[in-house]
Amino acid sequence: MLVRPGNLNYHLQKFSVNRFIAIIFTLTVVSLFCIMHSSMSTHIPVSSPPRDFHFEYEVLKGYFKQSEDETDDVSFDFIEEEFGLIERDYDVDFDGEEDEKELSRWRRFENHVRTLDKKSNDGESVKVLFLGRHGQGWHNVAETKYGTEAWDCYWSMLDGADGMTWSDANLTEVGQRQAKDVHGLWKKLLPKGLPPPETHYVSPMTRTIETADLSFKGLELPGGKAYKPLIKELSREALGVHTCDRRSPASHLLSTFPHITLEPGFSEPDPLWEPDYREPRSARKYRLSQFLDDVFANDEGVFLSLTSHSGAIGSILEAVKHRTFALQTGGVIPVLVRAKRVEGERKRPPKEPSEGPPACKEPPTTLLNY
Repeated sequence: MLVRPGNLNYHLQKFSVNRFIAIIFTLTVVSLFCIMHSSMSTHIPVSSPPRDFHFEYEVLKGYFKQSEDETDDVSFDFIEEEFGLIERDYDVDFDGEEDEKELSRWRRFENHVRTLDKKSNDGESVKVLFLGRHGQGWHNVAETKYGTEAWDCYWSMLDGADGMTWSDANLTEVGQRQAKDVHGLWKKLLPKGLPPPETHYVSPMTRTIETADLSFKGLELPGGKAYKPLIKELSREALGVHTCDRRSPASHLLSTFPHITLEPGFSEPDPLWEPDYREPRSARKYRLSQFLDDVFANDEGVFLSLTSHSGAIGSILEAVKHRTFALQTGGVIPVLVRAKRVEGERKRPPKEPSEGPPACKEPPTTLLNY
């Protein structure tokens, strides 16, 4: 069939319009699929620290041995003690028919905690936080080798030495085993009723992401509670001076760990680390309190996990009025926390001098513990 020149332009225009409509339709279908897939996946809380209110926190004692004053944090073994849950009776008991005592123990605890949360007053909530310290990293090995005094004044400011690299340090083989031990504990207790975390918060350092992966990847978790690490900038270790606490660029983290989710507003370069100013304890407590405010304001989950650092976890424990409890590398401490909303922005402490000793001009010659 011959097409006249006048009709040819008409057919070409009609083809272009039809093609445009087809493209728009395809893009719409793809967008709807992505939205549906996102809504069906694990809930990712929107990150937005409150500006016009904050929370006051208190730890609820009588649930975990680590919260009790008589527990020795030096000798306590959280794996042997199965996270330290105290065997006790509850006002609201589990009403299911469970034969195994251990299953009933964790299910009764979960039921009790969720009931506490549901019955909380307006502006109050209850959450269980599983606070995990990363496994041993190369910076831990270096501090042991050189000694803490020499580490703080000289070696910590380098990217590495003596065949070790500790700038945004990786886990050692020991650290990997420690994280796998945590994985084994979760694997053991999940079938016994231990509630899986509803959100997995992770510090943006390489060692914490590696620890979280080894701790949670591969666990049989119920739908909607799959392991999807959410990276939170405020959950980092003390900031500044030490290169082990200087994070990698966002693009490097995403290429190395493509399964992670960076919180909204996560910048490409590290915006918090300064080479000549070490964050004081008061500032670190304020920052970690802001992190808690973000979590309690935006996350409706009750059982949550955070993989972080010794100093950061220490500041969280201080913020929730928990007793001091030292964690070894790879250690985990669960805490039951009640939060009460308080109107007004959290008060920022005045800026203090840099924490830590002055820098040494030359490497100290004494090597300790190696």
